[in-house]
Amino acid sequence: MEVMYAKNIDNSFFSDKNFLGFIGEYEDLTNLISNLTSIRINLNHKVKKEISNNTELLNLLGLPNDLLKTKIKDLSSGEIKLIKLIKIANLHPELIVLNNFDLGFNYKEKSKISRFIKTINATYHTNFIIITNDLLFINKNTKNIIVSKNKIIKYQGDLITAIKQNLIPKPVIIEFIDKANLKDVNLDYTLDHKELLKAIYRSVF
Repeated sequence: MEVMYAKNIDNSFFSDKNFLGFIGEYEDLTNLISNLTSIRINLNHKVKKEISNNTELLNLLGLPNDLLKTKIKDLSSGEIKLIKLIKIANLHPELIVLNNFDLGFNYKEKSKISRFIKTINATYHTNFIIITNDLLFINKNTKNIIVSKNKIIKYQGDLITAIKQNLIPKPVIIEFIDKANLKDVNLDYTLDHKELLKAIYRSVF
């Protein structure tokens, strides 16, 4: 169940949050949202049968138009996940949940997924919850997170504060900043590699 949806949001807690990162297990989330639904696709169908002629959404995810003529069973596991995402997006639900959806995709592919979900949000006002341990992927899409354990919300707020409070493991980029700051470099916490390079350049010059 790497991608699910709720046609209508049954908890007002999520109704005003376009993008929300969720650090925890899927079971922790279901304690807050009870009406999530997964989607089925027929492996013997061609892609066109499942998503119609929606080449615009295909292209947003970096998929070629001729994929429409391919049977689902002949796709890679990553392509199948993307087709499921498109099929759900076509339903225009109020909420889509990506449950470790980013696993198996490289940086460039994740960037396309980020662009896709932001386009769907802007076009159809669909909100997204992203469950993942990849803090860089969360940071690319939202600064707002929930940390939950054993169905208890431990924290809600911005991502950097959660890292500073040791509520979630520090990613490599933060560990690097900590080591640099031990030498009085005074770098601010960031999960953006480009911002980090700028800060290092400023500290040197």
